[in-house]
Amino acid sequence: MKYWNDINGSTFFNMIFTSSVAINEIRLFILNIDNNYSTITLGFDIPEIPDILPAKWKAIEFNACRIGLKCSEIENLSIKNLPNQNDLRLNIDNRNSRLLVSATSKNSSISFTTSFINLEEPSVYLTKTPFLSK
Repeated sequence: MKYWNDINGSTFFNMIFTSSVAINEIRLFILNIDNNYSTITLGFDIPEIPDILPAKWKAIEFNACRIGLKCSEIENLSIKNLPNQNDLRLNIDNRNSRLLVSATSKNSSISFTTSFINLEEPSVYLTKTPFLSK
């Protein structure tokens, strides 16, 4: 997968971004592993910010966009050094009937395969440490 817009659950995401947004760099803020339901939830910020705002967001000052992925039927989970405050490069690749999700930085990595990915709805907020302009 190349774009957030192509992931299941991206209806609202596609309403606030007028063009395709590449899956690329993320700033991870939460990693939830639920071994009872075999799910992993990644919550993170992306460098892009929405260009079409819903009415309820128009009065909000923001410089960050937060989204997430909920993945189910997890296999081959590998975590090397929990990432803390490091930006990660996220990739989602097709592997036969499954998807390989990997988030890596110089010092840490998270990877696993999943049978299903759902994009969590985006939100916006103001942060003191936004992504730097590229």
